[in-house]
Amino acid sequence: MSALALALALGVVAALAAPGLALAQGFPPPPTPPGSPPPSTPSRPPGPQGQPGQPGEPEMHAASTEEGILQGQTQEPSLPEDPLAVPPAVARRIGTNDQREPEVGRDAEIDRDWYGLYYRERSGSYQFQTVFPLWAERRMPNDRATLISPLFYQRRSTDVDADVLFPFFWRLRDEDTHTTVVGPFMHREATGQPAAPGKPARPGRHDNWLFPFFFEGKSDDGSGYFHVPPLLTFTQHTASSGFNLAGPLFCTWRGGPACDARTADKIDFGIAPLYFYGRDESSEYEIIPPLLHYYNYSDTGDRWTNLWGPVLRQHDREGDVFNIMPFYWHNWGKNEDHTTLFPFFHYGYKGNSNLLVTPLFLNARGENDEHTFVTWGYARYRGRTELDMITPLYWHYRDPDIKLDRRLILPFYYRSTSARSSDIAVFPFYGRFHRFGVSDTTWITPLIRHSTDLTGWETDIFPFFYMGREYSRTHLIVAPILWDFASPHSRQTVILPFFYRFANKDAGTVTQLALNTYYKEQRVRGGKDWQFHFFPLFSYGETPGGHWWNLLYGLAGYTRDGSLSKVRALYLPITLSE
Repeated sequence: MSALALALALGVVAALAAPGLALAQGFPPPPTPPGSPPPSTPSRPPGPQGQPGQPGEPEMHAASTEEGILQGQTQEPSLPEDPLAVPPAVARRIGTNDQREPEVGRDAEIDRDWYGLYYRERSGSYQFQTVFPLWAERRMPNDRATLISPLFYQRRSTDVDADVLFPFFWRLRDEDTHTTVVGPFMHREATGQPAAPGKPARPGRHDNWLFPFFFEGKSDDGSGYFHVPPLLTFTQHTASSGFNLAGPLFCTWRGGPACDARTADKIDFGIAPLYFYGRDESSEYEIIPPLLHYYNYSDTGDRWTNLWGPVLRQHDREGDVFNIMPFYWHNWGKNEDHTTLFPFFHYGYKGNSNLLVTPLFLNARGENDEHTFVTWGYARYRGRTELDMITPLYWHYRDPDIKLDRRLILPFYYRSTSARSSDIAVFPFYGRFHRFGVSDTTWITPLIRHSTDLTGWETDIFPFFYMGREYSRTHLIVAPILWDFASPHSRQTVILPFFYRFANKDAGTVTQLALNTYYKEQRVRGGKDWQFHFFPLFSYGETPGGHWWNLLYGLAGYTRDGSLSKVRALYLPITLSE
């Protein structure tokens, strides 16, 4: 059974169960319009206190004046019984984008006839009839739809017409839009509409498609498109912009009706990858990759660049450039000029400064009359500071403003003096770095160092001896045997592997292990608790309330804690008093 026949079958079943009937291909059964009464109950105006009116009672009409409205409102408005209830018509629309077409012309009464495969439903000026599954027809005021299963469908109405011979021929009308489809060919035409209250103006347009070879469309507002995919041709435009592509040819523009550099405000076009051109209101460019050509112009700064192979020409408001790369370089501007003939010389000046470079020497003079001269094996600089270099090994630098004088003879000797410091180094035997009143560090070979500063001192013999003080903290390390760290609050001492001592004055604790002796002391309420152990023979301790001792940890022993006293014999405790 075809899909259309199945839809007709479902429609017949629905017609027997409810007043509305759902069918495919133009026969949707939307719900009864909201607010209309149920078919079996005639509509009457409400009686007093909101009760239904009785037959023969006069109808109440809204007063025509404000006074009448006030008189007619005899009670407070009330909410519906279930204010959160969703009307059935709204519930059917939730979760779907189906534009259900309303059924018009129905009355409260429905007349149904069913004779075998024939079914008919009438209600007012609405009628639906079918000979299942071959034929179906629906009639409403100014609307008729006919389905001859499974291929033909026709509809005539005020706003919508359709003639369909599936799947070969389609002729559709939606108001002023007409569409015709014959196989792969489609033609659509829409008549333009002027603006009306609540509706914007709609321009007329047409479309012609021969799928998948040809697509063309145009609108009265100046927009349109033209696509021929087999020829890699795609165009799309509006009245003021567009894009064209035909194989390697392309053009995109803005501010005109067509790809025309004379009318467009901004345009880019070319033949990829051979030629590219573009311009807008303030700039322009051109690129020809096979000729190594690049041109760019910008109104900003009156700047342009023109490159043809090795020849470069540039201009802006600050100056000009002319290069024949990589041998000849020349740029000039106001009160400046620079020329390079590589690799023979470079000469340039700017204001009072100038620079001359040759393979033999460099000579430069700055704006403040500072002077630099460099040649093979010798260099000197004279300005606010002074520098002399003789071969790469000897350097002498001077700064008179801070009385600084530095000499360096690589890699053995360094000497620096100034008003703040004095440094000397004879590598690798001796070095002293003294900053007056702040710090003083002396090295004897890279292994011995002694330094003092404002916070303390330190003496190191790398890599095993370290001793020093910083503020009130001290340390002494003789690696890997002795480790001692002390401060006003604590001290830790380790002499491997025989001696360990850790003391904390704030906590009042001392822990010490020396050979086979152990001592521990801590502050407790009422005094001091301490104990001493001589492993494994004897241990003794005292608390604020008593003392204790043991031989061989309980072979014999005694404990007193206040009035409590115990003895141990053969590791058994015996209470003497409580």
